[in-house]
Amino acid sequence: MKRGLLAFGLLALSVDLAAAGIYKCTSPSGSVSYQEIACEGAQAGGVANIPTSFPEVNSAERERLLRQVALLEQRELKRYEIDSNERIAMADIAAREREAQLMAQSSSDAYGYGYAMPAYAVAGRGAHLVPIMNHQSRVQHHIATGVGNGTR
Repeated sequence: MKRGLLAFGLLALSVDLAAAGIYKCTSPSGSVSYQEIACEGAQAGGVANIPTSFPEVNSAERERLLRQVALLEQRELKRYEIDSNERIAMADIAAREREAQLMAQSSSDAYGYGYAMPAYAVAGRGAHLVPIMNHQSRVQHHIATGVGNGTR
């Protein structure tokens, strides 16, 4: 029992010595070392003045920094929202331009780029291949060729 108490006492003493601090030791050659155990005889030094606790929190400065970060995050969020709206608007404009281009292409493809048999007989010539045209270009074609006005 006594040996157990003695061992426990030595263990507690070694823990207290280790908790005593950090030692700064300077060797005779001038090199400096920091260690948890006391300096040996030939080395000069002692307990180093190293703080073991944190300083008090500056609450006012901390709150100021947190407000500043919150304002920065709000500005970044607003900028992201503006950029997103611009990207959406640009995509919408591009889609409308593509749609208008396709409409123009489909309307030009429907008139003037193919041949078919007409559903009517051209005066005295019978069925023949004529260009597919809309009404306005058909009238202009008839005026230019003299079809239907009795000049041919």
